[in-house]
Amino acid sequence: KDTSNIPPGTCVCSVCGEEKDNLDFLFYKTRFTQDGYRLRTNTNCSNCRKRLRRELREVRKKIIKSHPEPSIGSPCDLCNRPVHKNWQLDHCHETGKFRGWLCKGCNTGLGGIGDTLESVINALKYLSKFKNLDIEDILKIIKNN
Repeated sequence: KDTSNIPPGTCVCSVCGEEKDNLDFLFYKTRFTQDGYRLRTNTNCSNCRKRLRRELREVRKKIIKSHPEPSIGSPCDLCNRPVHKNWQLDHCHETGKFRGWLCKGCNTGLGGIGDTLESVINALKYLSKFKNLDIEDILKIIKNN
C-alpha cells in the first residue's frame, strides 16, 4: 500500500464512529489537497470497508437470483432514462431488501442525501421553495406521475 503524501493525523470512521489513524483510510493516488497531501476517498476505515463489501456481496448474490440485472438500455427504476452501463443494485441498508435497479447517477444521488425517505422529503421541500410550490402542489405532481 502506497502511504506517500498521506496527511498525518486521525479521522473518525463514519460507520463505526471510532477515531483511527489516517493510514487506516483510503486516499486517492492522483488527487491532492491545496497543501499537497493526497485527498481521502471517503471516511470508512479499512475494517468497516471490508465488512461492508462482504455484506454487499452476500446481499447482491441473494437478490440477483430473484431480480436479475436488467439488459443494457433498459430504463433506470428511478429516473426512467436508459442505462447503457454500470447498473447499480439498490437495496435497503437496514433490511437488505431489494428496491430496484438504478443508474450510477441516481444511486450516487440517493446515497449522497442519506438514502432515507426523510432525506428525499427534505430535498423535495428544498427544491419546491424555488418553484413556489406548496405541499398540495407537490402531492398533485406525485399523484400524476
